[in-house]
Amino acid sequence: MLEPDEIRNRLPELVSDVYHLPENIQISHLKYSENFTYLISSEEEHSKYVLRVNRPGYHSLEELNSEISWMYELKKDTDIHMAEVLPGKNGERIQKLDMQDPENPYYTCSLFSFVEGESIRDIEYTRLLQYQKVIGSICAKMHLHVLHSEKIRSLPRFSWAEKDLVGKDAIVGDWEISDQITEEQKIVLKQAVEIALKRLEKYGKSSDRYGLIHSDLNINNILVDGDVVNVLDFDDCGYGWFLYDLATSVLEYDDTLEEMIAAWVEGYEQIRTLSEADKKEIDTFVVLRKIVRIGWIYSHIDNDTVKRVTPKYYEETTKLASKYIEKYGN
Repeated sequence: MLEPDEIRNRLPELVSDVYHLPENIQISHLKYSENFTYLISSEEEHSKYVLRVNRPGYHSLEELNSEISWMYELKKDTDIHMAEVLPGKNGERIQKLDMQDPENPYYTCSLFSFVEGESIRDIEYTRLLQYQKVIGSICAKMHLHVLHSEKIRSLPRFSWAEKDLVGKDAIVGDWEISDQITEEQKIVLKQAVEIALKRLEKYGKSSDRYGLIHSDLNINNILVDGDVVNVLDFDDCGYGWFLYDLATSVLEYDDTLEEMIAAWVEGYEQIRTLSEADKKEIDTFVVLRKIVRIGWIYSHIDNDTVKRVTPKYYEETTKLASKYIEKYGN
């Protein structure tokens, strides 16, 4: 697979061949996370776009089209704010680029409208709590949309079930092989995972709690512009528990974790009620999601997002796991 800068250097001619873009565009690197993301801009026409070049082998063409289908239906049926996926010259919203990579015959990409806004990463606590309520309500609208649409419920996407979250076949990587955690931490985290999996088996996958989810509504995928909350990056959408969206929404909070969970739930229940059974498993999804992230960090060690992770994350996750074991281990 090519490096981000190698891809960027090959893009100008390729994207102009497949998209209706202004002349004299500038392309700059935005982020390397699961995929490669670039800003395309034109000073002459004062226009901006975001290009996502998909990591080869992560999704099939059918799955990529399903992601865009859900985004299209959400924009049509709800008031959720997100970018437009712009078609290429051939009318398709997924384009193929020949990057001259001997290992991959082509790379796929999508072009998005540019979304204005500020990241919620550095927003002060009081404002953040209000936005967290909105994020909860957005998740509820997504889940209701899935429940009310047979078409959406049958889209071909991967799943976030037990075996996909943890274990040697986990989609984002096996957390147990990470060299970023100590053996003592690993013992605690493993016990928490075992308890969580037993509780999830009992909780089940009925249609009112399991379906198509965004699964990656973390603070990197939210931009706010005044009262408007914009949702980014549906690349990880798949079939999983609805409460997994809650766990992802609070993934990077430690000191304010309880307050962020409460705000999310408050916003969610303004749109859709959670059952008592749902609420009893909030702790399960939160601790499991934080442990799953350890596998993702280890398997994406050269990633832009991973570079911000410090040892504190593993320490706080272990503390949370210990409390979880104390509360639910008997």
